[in-house]
Amino acid sequence: MPAHMHDLVIKNALICDGLGSAVAPGELAVKDGRISALGRRVGEGEEVVDAGGQVLAPGIIDTDRKSTRL
Repeated sequence: MPAHMHDLVIKNALICDGLGSAVAPGELAVKDGRISALGRRVGEGEEVVDAGGQVLAPGIIDTDRKSTRL
């Protein structure tokens, strides 16, 4: 595996950055457990996932949020 290859690449996603930009088609790459690239084309990955046009919102939605309701 080339040193520049990502561990994971998610392709064919609609990227929502949470900063008010329009949702746009793109890809996200992960290397060593962290987001390593985000954009139209991010390169190759050891594992590739096709998002099938679903929304990808990196860092916006906290799935580990603890409820404060009693």
